[in-house]
Amino acid sequence: MSKKKIFMGICSTGDRIDIHTYLFRDLQQMYGDKIEMVFPDTCVHRTFHDFARNEMVDEFLATDCDAIWFLDSDVCPPKFVFDLITNHWDKWQVAGAPYPLWMPAPGTSEPSILFTSYDGLVEDEAGNKKGIMMTEVPESGTKFVDAVATGCMFIKREVFEQVQKPYFEFKFDTDTRKIKEGEDLGFCLKLNEKGIRCFIDYGMVCKHYKRVCLLDINNYAISMANHKVLDYDKSIRQQVNTAIQLAQKDAYERGFKQGIREGQRLPQQTASGLILPSR
Repeated sequence: MSKKKIFMGICSTGDRIDIHTYLFRDLQQMYGDKIEMVFPDTCVHRTFHDFARNEMVDEFLATDCDAIWFLDSDVCPPKFVFDLITNHWDKWQVAGAPYPLWMPAPGTSEPSILFTSYDGLVEDEAGNKKGIMMTEVPESGTKFVDAVATGCMFIKREVFEQVQKPYFEFKFDTDTRKIKEGEDLGFCLKLNEKGIRCFIDYGMVCKHYKRVCLLDINNYAISMANHKVLDYDKSIRQQVNTAIQLAQKDAYERGFKQGIREGQRLPQQTASGLILPSR
């Protein structure tokens, strides 16, 4: 594979922490002979996400770079994230790495940890595509999905030749002014219309730095632990009951054979278990 030039679409608010300093150092050491990182003139964009991303795309298209890497200032991927380029370049037009979110799952009010992997289009009654469902994230493996989040997303130059401007756009409810479509999922819906799916590597889960309530995290951890205990209890009870039934059957069969040899009265077997003969 020829050396690739990757434009760094870093939409920072000016408060970058040291995680990226070390990340970029590691990437240069590991991939410097295969990948050239090209940085924008200005990393700080104190604007809405969609406007900032569109500015980055315009700057990227003015260069000779092969792809743009959107990397949000609060997201830090593993240092082998460029394997998406060196190992899988010919497979995808858009690729990404998942990261956790702290938010209520659709249809719920309590926050929980979800991951930015989306697969399965949601349609309204008229058949219009209005969203994409979140999926479970396994520990490893690669897959093509309907969407990944832009916090860690690679997009090849050719994609922007197929998608109309604005590439990224927040959409709001006209009455409540609440966001009804984020700029990243909206972009992926546009890709879907062009038959473009997103390549994701589940072994590259990123860190995602956020301010959260520790009490909420504590309650969530307790709830998850309780669910696991209950699931384990349900599973182990079934295994124990099966083992007891097998042991009872074995004991009955051994008792039956022993009784024949010794001429003893045999225990009676019922649907609820064994009833031993009275002495």
